[in-house]
Amino acid sequence: MKSITVLRLNKILRKASALMAVLCLVTMLCGCSAGFFSGDLLTSPRLTDEQTEIYNALTASAGRVDLRYPHTGSYRSAFVIRNIDGEPTDEAIVFYEQNKTDAAKEPAQNDTAVGNLRISFLDKDENGNWKATYELPAAGTEIESVAFSKLGSDEEKLIVSYSVLGSSDKILSIIDYKNGVAKQLGTIGYSSYTFLNGIDEKGEYLACFGRNGAKKNGSMSVYSCSENGELHTAFPVVSFGEGIAEFDKITIARCLILEKEKPCITVDYLTAENQYNTAVLYYKGSSFATADTIVMDSSNISYSRRTNNYTPKVQSQDIDGDGIIDVPATATLPGYENLTFPEQLNAVLWYRQNCKKIELTAYTFIDPGLNYMLVFPGRWIGMVTATINSSDNSVTFWKHEGELKENEYALLTIKTVLKNNSPSAQNATDTTGASRDGYRLFYEDSEKVVYCKSIVYAGLSLTDDEIEAALKVRPEGNGSPVLFTGSNR
Repeated sequence: MKSITVLRLNKILRKASALMAVLCLVTMLCGCSAGFFSGDLLTSPRLTDEQTEIYNALTASAGRVDLRYPHTGSYRSAFVIRNIDGEPTDEAIVFYEQNKTDAAKEPAQNDTAVGNLRISFLDKDENGNWKATYELPAAGTEIESVAFSKLGSDEEKLIVSYSVLGSSDKILSIIDYKNGVAKQLGTIGYSSYTFLNGIDEKGEYLACFGRNGAKKNGSMSVYSCSENGELHTAFPVVSFGEGIAEFDKITIARCLILEKEKPCITVDYLTAENQYNTAVLYYKGSSFATADTIVMDSSNISYSRRTNNYTPKVQSQDIDGDGIIDVPATATLPGYENLTFPEQLNAVLWYRQNCKKIELTAYTFIDPGLNYMLVFPGRWIGMVTATINSSDNSVTFWKHEGELKENEYALLTIKTVLKNNSPSAQNATDTTGASRDGYRLFYEDSEKVVYCKSIVYAGLSLTDDEIEAALKVRPEGNGSPVLFTGSNR
């Protein structure tokens, strides 16, 4: 046998250790896609004294259990302690699975059960000790989120969102608990959901959104609970959109009908890769309706928008602070019309619907990194285009003269320096260099510095006051395109 020296053996062991470390890292990174439960991948947090008491009471009733945790939402613990029956004391809700060694002994009997995931309800006895009072099989295999709402009734309901392992299905379970008994009022299949508050004086509603039919039309069903505790649809189902691939964002907002503010819902959705659209649903007093059934001259307005490396994804929002929702659409900037879409720069146009007319709120350019939005003055629309310099993260706005090329009339240049990409010394260099190149500091926070420079050009140049009003910078810590006006020197 060929001998191995100590030095060579050490080298082999080091390589083997490095390989094992890589394999462990790959295993951890790929774990979620391998079909494991989140509870198997994460170490359970240490229980508080009260949670330990609840856990001991649960295991005394159900035997060995494996705790399960919601993936999203305000309630991320396997234990939820809350007063849900109107009595003076709190109840405890625990999400768990039977321990795998015991699961086969007591298979779920309820026809709504999907796996071994369960919900246990616990209350305190006359001595102040926790005891299990009721158990329900879950309607899914993974807990997505947990919420509570009265849904128009006098008593609070537990609303649990589930997913099903190996399926894209999502299920909402609405549960009522009183007198020590938990009752599932119903289950609802959905793609996205939200709560509607302030629609009328009857309280909060549950709005569920889904896709149906070969054309993938969207639909919204709104639910509430009657005085006797029955779950029912509160308004007629409303259909909207076409070719919906995925719901992106649902916003409860305000719109204008007959010049009066009314509740509305904007539904931003994906139609194809890098293509989005928006449906606007109005509340009419006894039902919801789509914009198409109310706004009579909307046939020539499209809320469609596309994204590429130069045009970021944006969603419906109130961009000017007037309390009315604005809906985005994209339009090609002058000079880019004959280029392929991946090469185009686009303006983002913002609209609001005012009863029988759709009004243009703003014509804007949004920085590819969502760091700022520039609102074009009226005299710029159709006259000014832009070019991007990726090497120094700057955007220059030019007078468009029939062809796409830079000229001497650079009306405005905006430069962004991201601090997390530059050490402090480099930031100082950038500041010095920017000043030398004619830039002035417009805005600075812990994440970024925004500079701008402009020239005087008859009719099209912007004054400092106009730049101050037009350039809206994203606040630090906010990753979404929620923008505000003004500098912060």
